[in-house]
Parts: sequence; structure tokens; C-alpha cells
Amino acid sequence: MSGIEAAGLALGMISAIISIIDATNQVYKAVKDEAGLPTNFKKSATKLPLISKLLEDAERYVEPANESIKTAFIPTLEDCKIQATQLQALFEKVMPEEGDSRWDRYMKAARTIGKGGRVENLVGGILGDLQLLAIRFPEVTTPREKEQLAKAVEEVTKMEPSLPDGFEQMPAYAHYGNGAQNNNIGGGTQNNNNSTGNQNNGPGQMFIGTNHIGMPKS
Repeated sequence: MSGIEAAGLALGMISAIISIIDATNQVYKAVKDEAGLPTNFKKSATKLPLISKLLEDAERYVEPANESIKTAFIPTLEDCKIQATQLQALFEKVMPEEGDSRWDRYMKAARTIGKGGRVENLVGGILGDLQLLAIRFPEVTTPREKEQLAKAVEEVTKMEPSLPDGFEQMPAYAHYGNGAQNNNIGGGTQNNNNSTGNQNNGPGQMFIGTNHIGMPKS
């Protein structure tokens, strides 16, 4: 890849990531009812405007920079773009109010990404990439925004895991919400009673009723 190609690639990637983050933020803002939305989605969404601002600063820094600097940005930007794309996919699958519960949709979407599929991991990864660029290229952003970036990284790091360890390897029938779940992963009949009252199961004829037994007459 020539220096000119690398320069164009770096700027194009920054622009693309900004568009992805802005689109993700719009998906979140469009939500009218946050019922059932995992808490870390709300916390992570508050970091999106800062991410966009830092990317805009990077774009202004890279545009007049020499080709070697632009080339040096590319590996970190590639990682940042992958995580931004995955983050957008999570928000687009989890935010809609219709369909399965948001928790179930989050679980399914995160499992397709794999071990780093938690929303806080993706946001933390993007912030980490931007912090790496700020360390390698101190003039890429202002001291105030570096402080905001460091604070955001710390806050995301302290978030409680939104999914259990090993979630990416759990079977599809794992259940994390409220209510009953009944799974039959073998052969034969499965009988479930998820309410109150009696359940009677057995082979052959079964007679169910109430016997009234009185005291014998004297």
C-alpha cells in the first residue's frame, strides 16, 4: 500500500467510524420505552457523544499529517471500526420494543460476536483504542478531552458484567429472564406445570377426582 493510499484509507476509516457511532446513538435516542433494557446499554450510550467528538478531533489531526502518521493510525482504526460495527449491531437488535425480550435478544446477539460481545466490552474497546492514539499522538486531542476519555475508560471498566462469564459458549436454551423455561433435550415426553395446582402424569388410564370419606354411623 502506498503512502497516498494509506492516507486516504485512514481518513475514510475515521469518517466511517463516526457515521457508525452517530447511527448507533440515533438508534438509542429513538427508544421511547426503556423497559427491559439492560442497564449497561444506558450507561454505554452516554459515552457515544464523547467517542464521536474524539474521532472528529482525530480526523482534524490526521488530515494535514504526513503519510507515516496516517499509516500508523490504520491498525488501531481497523480494530476500532470492527468494534463500532459490532456495537451498532447490538443496539439495532436490542433496542426495538417488539419481538422477544430485550434481554434474550441481547444474549443472542452477543453470542454471535463471541467473548467480547458484551456492550460494555465493545464501548470499552473503542475508548481504549482512542486512548492509545491519544498516548501515541498527544496532539490528537485537547487535555480536557483526554481527562474526559480517561474518566470514561474508568467508568466503563467499573461496570458490572452485563452477561455471565462463558455466555458465548452457553446453549441456545439458556434462560436469564423472569418466568419459567422448560427444556427437553432428550427423547420422550415432557410434562410441565408452571402454575399452581396439581399435575398428574402417568401411563395407562388415570382417574382423577375427589373422595369424600365420612365418619361411620354409630
